[in-house]
Amino acid sequence: MSRAIVIGGSIAGMCSARVLCDFFDEVVIVDRDHFPAEIAPRPGVPQSRHTHVLLPRGELELEALFPGFTASMMAAGALKFDVGTGMAVRRVYGWQTVGPTGRDLLWASRDLFEGTIRSLMRQQTKVRVREGSQVLALRSTAGERPRIRGVLLRDDAAEQELEADLVVDASGRHTRAEQWLTELGLPAPKTQCVDSRAGYASRFYKVPPPERRPSDWWWKGLWVEAEPDRPRGAVVFPIEGDRWLVTASGFSGSYPPTDEQGFLEHLASLSSPIVSRAVALAEPISPIYGNRSMANVSRAYDRWEIQLPGFVAVGDAACAFNPVYGQGMSTSTVSAAILRDVLRRRGPGAGFEPGFFQQQAKFLRSVWDFATRSDFRWPGTVGERPHTPAIIGAYAKLAIESAHHDSAIRRHLFPAFDLTGSAALLFEPLFVGKVLLSAGQRRLRQRLLGTLPIPESPPAPAGVPRWAPGAAM
Repeated sequence: MSRAIVIGGSIAGMCSARVLCDFFDEVVIVDRDHFPAEIAPRPGVPQSRHTHVLLPRGELELEALFPGFTASMMAAGALKFDVGTGMAVRRVYGWQTVGPTGRDLLWASRDLFEGTIRSLMRQQTKVRVREGSQVLALRSTAGERPRIRGVLLRDDAAEQELEADLVVDASGRHTRAEQWLTELGLPAPKTQCVDSRAGYASRFYKVPPPERRPSDWWWKGLWVEAEPDRPRGAVVFPIEGDRWLVTASGFSGSYPPTDEQGFLEHLASLSSPIVSRAVALAEPISPIYGNRSMANVSRAYDRWEIQLPGFVAVGDAACAFNPVYGQGMSTSTVSAAILRDVLRRRGPGAGFEPGFFQQQAKFLRSVWDFATRSDFRWPGTVGERPHTPAIIGAYAKLAIESAHHDSAIRRHLFPAFDLTGSAALLFEPLFVGKVLLSAGQRRLRQRLLGTLPIPESPPAPAGVPRWAPGAAM
């Protein structure tokens, strides 16, 4: 009987387990946690108490792996709306113009995302979950060309070897794979880290009833971005249960406090007071949770100096991003889809591992460049800066500024950020012309009128109705 072991019951682990059901007789997920029976946080996912974004590409991949995923999310209370018309966004350029991106996003807590996937995964009869178990080491064959043959795990204080034809490391950014490989006498892959010293602090709130919301609050959610001279931001995400999840962010060591007074002072210090005003009208229903484990970490398995049959790494165990950019859940689903596609072409026993690592790295490279390039906006960011020709960097910055002010440009560009398209969208000749024209018009307007003050609150757009909790999305 063929068996695959997945280390970690994360989203990456569950998606990988579903893929492996098509190629192995048994798939065993090993996780240190005991999974909650209901939608609830678990110790192994401390980041679940902070805001999460599932990009459209991630939703597409999850629906392919687990048919009915979106319907299950909606039935459980998830919201779905276009970020271009539902979110009020303030950046250094001012308030973003309102206009559809053409993509509706799911809005929910990480616990609901993970709990829904777990419920659908349990319908797979080939999957067995070993809860409360910790992997201590990898086991390999002897000889000059070893292969992984299983794991050593501890379960209920007893140690046990579990054999497998394939071991998938989905244990997250704090994977111990480097230690496990070194203990086998094998070199670990080279690791790259870019750290902007970012941090989160989050709290759940009950959404204020309609009668307490000012009449000009048309938005469903808020995003006030950190700025170069003010490295502090925050988001207000609407989630299931008529709740807001409010996450404060800080860069360059400007970590949001987790005490009551410090958290509220952080929100009050943003470039707009609107988040502070919103939470003042809402009822806090949780403690304030912090997270400072936000560095970008990449493990270069695609350039590994050895070939090790029987072992692959997916999700954050291969490449973890600063979560402020909302890429983690979606890139994990794509990694699982790449694993599926490579196994279909090569089969599980034909030395598919190097090909998988190459394909995964090819996909992750542009995501890594976006996240790390964004992090180098902040003073004190450490790590290797991605190389970008100055003219390309200047144009990309201009394109993002133009997309902020022009919803048509933003609609064209959005697939490059939601992972359904590529960065090549920025360089289509007609699009380049639109960006340059838009930028030229803004510069001329600024020269004639001067720099206009940015209003504290987002102007109510024409044709966008005021939203109230419980209203149709």
